[in-house]
Amino acid sequence: MKTLYTLLLGALGGWAAWWLGLPLPWMLGPLMLVSLLALKGVKVQVNRQANRFFLGVLGFWLGTRFESGLLKELITWYPSVLLMLMSVSFTLLLNTWMFKRLAGLDTVTSLFSSLPGTMNAVVIQGDLLGGDARWIAIAQTLRITLVVISTSMIFYFMPGQTLASPTVEASNWLDLLWIGLVPVGWWGAKQLRLPMAEFLGPLLTSALLSLTVIHIELPGWVMIITFVVLGSSIGSRFFGTCLRALLKVSGYAVLATTLGMLIAALFGLLTWKLTGIPLSHAFLALVPGGVGEMALIATAAGIDPIYVVYIHLIRMFLLILSTPLLSQLLLRHQRKQD
Repeated sequence: MKTLYTLLLGALGGWAAWWLGLPLPWMLGPLMLVSLLALKGVKVQVNRQANRFFLGVLGFWLGTRFESGLLKELITWYPSVLLMLMSVSFTLLLNTWMFKRLAGLDTVTSLFSSLPGTMNAVVIQGDLLGGDARWIAIAQTLRITLVVISTSMIFYFMPGQTLASPTVEASNWLDLLWIGLVPVGWWGAKQLRLPMAEFLGPLLTSALLSLTVIHIELPGWVMIITFVVLGSSIGSRFFGTCLRALLKVSGYAVLATTLGMLIAALFGLLTWKLTGIPLSHAFLALVPGGVGEMALIATAAGIDPIYVVYIHLIRMFLLILSTPLLSQLLLRHQRKQD
């Protein structure tokens, strides 16, 4: 019931944001309203499985945009991947130094507060290594929230860019049957032990179908629900957060996010100059946000979401692979200090 209650509040926030004419109303509205209520002590929560399912719906929807020509393009995007690695490295080093020197945190907490990876995995791993799990969780939640809001605003005010929201239009109810493939793709990806199985599995499933003669189109209102679920889920993470702790972390989190966005802009400009990929595409692929949220913003901005998702997924995959190595290096460093 908490999930339904939270999503109804999120939908109310989405409607209010739509009425006010805000950008990405069905994601930013729920995010902001649910965040405020969570900080006020209202018990808001989005069931993790529900959140993962709708992340799968988003993945499935993105996969329907695959075309045979995209397979050839994937090979040509390797310079973007190399520049993304440089961007992430610079951001990680600079923010780790900032958290350690300016905030006075230990190395583990500083590093895991700076990692632009999957939030749950980052918090758990940081806690296991002796870091401050609460600080890491607040810093990571603020990073995701600030990136979503700031990126949306940047594209809203960017000359020549618009942010379109999905609309409720007449659709064939039989199209809903395709959503039944979301858990199938999720299960298949889990069996293959793919990272972000709930997102990548449905994406690959619909992509394979789209590369054949099968045409798949999901109703617009399904995507509105997806926006509401993802926005409400981010906002609900603030529940249980002490306002004093939030204020203590927020200044450094804002600085870390600002540095990350500036580095993304710098390397986005470099990507544009070296590869010819539009600056808006390159910037969105490099900002330190979540895969799902950035894919939604890309779609709303009329940007090829496949390129954005491709770069973000490789970033997540490489961070998942490198985190155990970073953990081992930190353990050795701690042992030497002891």
